[in-house]
Amino acid sequence: MAAKLAADVTNFVGSLPRAIAGGFAGTVVFTLMMKFLAPTMIGHPMDIAAVLGTFTGLGTPAGMVMHFLLGSLGFAIGFLIVGPYLPGPVWLRGVIFMAGVWLFVGLVVMPILGVGLFFGGAREAMASLLGHIVLGAVLGMIARLPSHRILEAL
Repeated sequence: MAAKLAADVTNFVGSLPRAIAGGFAGTVVFTLMMKFLAPTMIGHPMDIAAVLGTFTGLGTPAGMVMHFLLGSLGFAIGFLIVGPYLPGPVWLRGVIFMAGVWLFVGLVVMPILGVGLFFGGAREAMASLLGHIVLGAVLGMIARLPSHRILEAL
């Protein structure tokens, strides 16, 4: 049992660099979409860095750091844990994973941050969903999922 757990952890750690790269690349695309594509969809950019910076009182630059840490590390680790349990090719697993993140963020996180339920409106929710889907596809295409399911070892 201990040997299997050690092998699974090694497999997970070996998968982490590509997942972080996928999370980072996806977050770059997501951020650019929210800055440049969202205004054509909803009339204004969606600036998550400003929202995080305002909420924490640390300012937009700190909000951007938080945004990229969450996208690069948080989503990468979450995807490596949850992704092996999702159906379909790896890019679709990334999309499904990030659609779940979008649902959680829209229902729980955005109201806490003061933006409102589902990003403050239907158009904002759809723009954000599109961004999360693209982020998930990029994450899934770049990341390599562990060959074993991490949670089964525990």
